[in-house]
Amino acid sequence: MRPVPLQSSSDRQSERGVALVMAILFTILVVGITVTGSLLLRAHQQKTKVSFVAHGQAVQFAKSGLIEALGWLRKQTAQPVTAFEPALDTGATPPVLDTIAPEIGIVREFEITNSIWGRYEVWKQWDADPVSARLPWRQQMQSEDISDLRGNLSPGSIWRLRSVGYVYRLVDSGVPFDQAPNQIIGREIAEVETRRLALQPPGQAALCTQTGGGVSVQTRGRVLGGSVAAGVYYLNATGSPSISGTGATVSGTPGQSAASTYDASFEAVFGVSQSELAAMADYYVTNAADFPSPVPVDTLVVCSTGMTFTASAPLKGTGVVAIVGNTTIGVGSYSAFSGLLYVQGNLTIREPSEIQGAVVVTGTVTVQGASDYATITYDDAILNHLRQELGTYRLSSALMRPMAKDD
Repeated sequence: MRPVPLQSSSDRQSERGVALVMAILFTILVVGITVTGSLLLRAHQQKTKVSFVAHGQAVQFAKSGLIEALGWLRKQTAQPVTAFEPALDTGATPPVLDTIAPEIGIVREFEITNSIWGRYEVWKQWDADPVSARLPWRQQMQSEDISDLRGNLSPGSIWRLRSVGYVYRLVDSGVPFDQAPNQIIGREIAEVETRRLALQPPGQAALCTQTGGGVSVQTRGRVLGGSVAAGVYYLNATGSPSISGTGATVSGTPGQSAASTYDASFEAVFGVSQSELAAMADYYVTNAADFPSPVPVDTLVVCSTGMTFTASAPLKGTGVVAIVGNTTIGVGSYSAFSGLLYVQGNLTIREPSEIQGAVVVTGTVTVQGASDYATITYDDAILNHLRQELGTYRLSSALMRPMAKDD
């Protein structure tokens, strides 16, 4: 057996040297990967932050401009509004501070952080703008009364509002925000349509219905118009309401009123189509179980399905309710509603229940009590209150983000 030669000290030192070199290379590789990953992550975070500032916050500022423009329309004393003219008058008592730049429209600016600022502009129409360089941009962005374009409606019924949101870096406050050395980081445009609700029943009456012969007021059923309105209002030559049974009452000034013309369409009563009304609603109900009970104060509820109101889910509250489908207020529901009830279909009201305001029905109507009363009472004060609260301008379209011609 041959003996195994022993390693020399120089060989062992050589191996240790190679191991040390490999360890150093491995360390450099790991550190390099870690540093590179950290730099990439930081770059991605910075890119995300810049994108949010440039676009996300600019969109939010543009939306804020739309909300302020909507509020401006609502608070004008002369309604409907036919001219979009925000004002600035610091000398008035109280001061008028609709904007910081009345020659543009509604303009606001906000400091976001350090030198980064936000701004929104809602431009008014001004064809005689003496700054000719900005007139093409104004004509793209200006808010416009489009009532005539939407069906020959009365002026001021529908407005298209456009808002431009900016995020910019403020370097020199002595020059305009969009001129060097200041720098625009992001710009977004938002657009929406807003319109008024008419809330105008076919006639001034407790109950309006297409066909007089389709109305049945039975035992302890009451339809009360009072001293300022008819009890039942309907189209001429369609028969007369049936009133029978103990306590059955139809009264008003007059009790029954037959008209030569009658229109109970969505467009006539609300000033908008069914789909537009649904878009404007505070609650749009497609499932009967989701109907709000009680109806929150001064809200608009549009229901696309027939309803049956019961003791566990009565019709209560104050507002405007439009139901597409046959509707029943059941026995023992103790319903008590104040406002305008519109039913595209047949309506049955049983005891005990009371509706104050006005009711508009396109189909047949049955009002019947028994041990207690089922009552419809005209109330002009309630209707006028709803016209003031809900008949003001409301958003009637989804938010859009149009592109400017220079984008």
